[in-house]
Amino acid sequence: MQGIRCDIDQGLDDVSASAHNMVDWRHYVRTYPWLCLATAAVLGFLIVPKRSAATRFDSATLTELARTGHLIVTPAVAQHGLVGRLVATVAGVAVREATAYLGHNAGRLLGNNGHPESGHD
Repeated sequence: MQGIRCDIDQGLDDVSASAHNMVDWRHYVRTYPWLCLATAAVLGFLIVPKRSAATRFDSATLTELARTGHLIVTPAVAQHGLVGRLVATVAGVAVREATAYLGHNAGRLLGNNGHPESGHD
């Protein structure tokens, strides 16, 4: 009976660790870095809007359109829709996470490995 309890506890710990890894995005970046990079590139390509085609008219055509009342000039207005706000939010979270990661691991990343230098008495 004790062995069964230990097996259940071990199985529960394994399931808990597996569930934690499933929701941790860092796990996927560490495990599949190239796939994550490709996914980010594709999403970035899909999110960026296409360039609008500018139509150029000569002065005679513009004069004729203005004379007939068919020339409408509107100022360009930046449109920040749902996708723009979502991208801004995700970018803000990514910058905060990257800053926190670099702050916590600065010593290791710079080669210090957390060992204080001796000789400073």
